[in-house]
Amino acid sequence: MRSEIIAAAVCVCTAVVAAKHFDRTAMPPAETAIAAAATPLTAAPIGQSDSFGGEVRLTADGNHQYFVTAAVNQRPASFLIDTGASFVALRDSDARAANLYVSWSDYTQPVRTANGETKAAIVTIDAIEIDGIRVENVKAFILPDDQLSMNLLGMSFLSKLESVEQRGGELVLKG
Repeated sequence: MRSEIIAAAVCVCTAVVAAKHFDRTAMPPAETAIAAAATPLTAAPIGQSDSFGGEVRLTADGNHQYFVTAAVNQRPASFLIDTGASFVALRDSDARAANLYVSWSDYTQPVRTANGETKAAIVTIDAIEIDGIRVENVKAFILPDDQLSMNLLGMSFLSKLESVEQRGGELVLKG
């Protein structure tokens, strides 16, 4: 658990630096306040995706960022792909839409975001799926909506894929 906390902190700091690095003026207003990833103090375990052979190609936006809609427990949610985040980070409202419920007493994990320090709840998502690539039992942070403006698809999902590659303005995910 301690290593998860350390990994979360490292990811949050990385995301904050990345968020400040990019010029957000070219982004639509809803995407301008992307918060840093809540990152625990341990790295996510390396694993395998539950569906092999699938491939998803994502095109970078004007700020060289990749966005995707994924099914979280069969409910759609928009994500920013964040290889600097150890864990998937979900806004509380999107978590509830995916039947992931936490109480205020579950927000015990201290994390640092672009909006400052806050607390997150740690959960395990049954499944996240992107165009046929399905990963089960994904560790994730849930953060209050006012602390995370965009869901982050971090390494607790990405590390279970066969490969994640950036080529010529595209991010290629292989399941």
